Amino acid sequence: MNETIFDPAPALVDTHAHLDDPRFGGKVEALLARARAAGVVRVVTIGVDRETSRRAVRLAREYPLDVSAAVGVSPHDAGTYDEAVAAELESLAAEPGVVAWGEIGLDHYHDRAPRDVQRRVFLDQLRRARARGLPVVVHCREAHADLAGCLEEEGLPGPGEPPRGVLHCFSGTADDARRAVALGYMAGVGGVVTFENARALRETVRSLPSESVVLETDAPYLAPHPHRGKRNEPAYVRLASERVAELRGVGFREIARVTTANARRLFRLPEPEGFGAALAYPLGRNLYLNPTSRCTNDCAFCVRRRKLGLGGNRLWLDREPGAGDLIEAVGDPAPYDEVVFCGFGEPLLRAEVVAETARWLKERGARVRVNTNGTAHLARGETVAGLLEPLRGLVDELSVSLNAADATGYEKISRPVFGGAFDAVLDFTKTAVAMGFVVTASAVALPDADLAPVERLAAGLGARFRARAYKND
Repeated sequence: MNETIFDPAPALVDTHAHLDDPRFGGKVEALLARARAAGVVRVVTIGVDRETSRRAVRLAREYPLDVSAAVGVSPHDAGTYDEAVAAELESLAAEPGVVAWGEIGLDHYHDRAPRDVQRRVFLDQLRRARARGLPVVVHCREAHADLAGCLEEEGLPGPGEPPRGVLHCFSGTADDARRAVALGYMAGVGGVVTFENARALRETVRSLPSESVVLETDAPYLAPHPHRGKRNEPAYVRLASERVAELRGVGFREIARVTTANARRLFRLPEPEGFGAALAYPLGRNLYLNPTSRCTNDCAFCVRRRKLGLGGNRLWLDREPGAGDLIEAVGDPAPYDEVVFCGFGEPLLRAEVVAETARWLKERGARVRVNTNGTAHLARGETVAGLLEPLRGLVDELSVSLNAADATGYEKISRPVFGGAFDAVLDFTKTAVAMGFVVTASAVALPDADLAPVERLAAGLGARFRARAYKND
C-alpha cells in the first residue's frame, strides 16, 4: 500500500508568498491548483508597500477559500511611508481576508532606507497592528539585535496570549530564535533550509520548539532544492516541510499537522468547516460526485493543475466526505441521466464510500457510472477482484482512462504515481469485463494523437471505446 496516495494528504499552509508578483503572469488560479495538488490548503499573500497590499487584499477577496492577505510596508520601502499610506493600510487591514500586518521590519543588509527611518516605520506599524489585534509578519536581515530591542519594548507575552507574529524567512542564530520565541514570535522556515550551504539554519530548525515553526515559500523567491535558481511557488512548500521533518526526525505528516496548527494559531484562522468544495455538481444532463481530490495519476491533459473547479463549481476538497454527505448532496437523482463518480481524484481510492452511495442511488433507480484510472487497487494494496466485488450490481458502467496503446505512451500521458501502472490498467479492465461489468476504455484526443491503436487494444480487452475531447483551456 502506498500511504502517500491511500491516506488523505496532510494540509499545509504557505504562510508567506507574493502571488501578485509579475513573474507569475497573473496565473493565480493555476498556482493555487498546483498548490492544492501538493496539499497546500491556504496561502498568505504578502504586501510590501501600498500597491502590493492592495493587490493582496484583492486576491484574498477573489480566492477566499485559498488565500489570505497581509498588508504593510517593508523596510525597503520605509521611505515611502507617511500618514496617508498608514491610513490606507489601516483601511486595508480591516478588509475580510486580511490576517496579518506585514511584511514590516528592519534590513541592515540592503539598507534601502536610513536605519532610523526603518525603525520608526517598523514601530509605528507594530503599534497599529497591535491596536487592530493583528499578528505581524516581520522581515529581518542582519538586524536581529536591533529588532529584538524593538520587540522587547512590548514586554513579554501574557499567559494564553496568541502569537504576536512571525519572523519570516528566519535567518538568525539559535540564540536569536530563542529570544524571538520568548517574545511570542514564530520562525518562518522555507526553501533555504534545503540549500547545501544552510547548515547553521538547519541546526537552528532542529533546536526550535515544534510549536514555534511555520512553513513558507517567499514565492517567487528562494525556490528550494531541486528548483533552486528557478521561480518558486506555493506548491514547493511541501519540499521545505519534508526537509524540516527529516531534520527533526519525525514523519512528514507530523510536521504538516503541527505547522498547519501553528499557522492557524498565528493568523487566527478557523478550522475549516464543511468540505470547501462541491460534493455534487451537474454537467449537462449528468450529476457528478466528488469523493476525493487524491489521484493515482498526474495526467498531462488534466485541468486539476490549472483550475480549482469546473462548470463554476470548486472541486478541491478540504476534507473527504462520507457516503451520507454525498447522498445529502445528491438529493433526488431522478432528474439526471446518470450519476458519475468523478471529481478531481480517483473515486475508487474510496471504494467503500462509492459502494454505499451507489447502493442508495440504485435503490432510487439511478444509472451509476464510475470514472477511474484503473489503478486504485495498487494504492489500496488489494486485487482488482477484491476491489470490484462490492460494486457488482451497483455500478452500471466503469469508464477506465486507458489513454495509450503501450506503456511508454501511457507513462508520458498519464504520468502515474506507481510503477507498472499500464499493466495494472490492463489487468483492471480485463478483470472487470470478466466479472460482468460494462467497461468503456477512454483516451483523450490530444493533438496529433492516433487513437486507432488504443481502440484496438480496448476491443482486445473486451471493452468499449470512447474518445474524450481535449480541452486546452
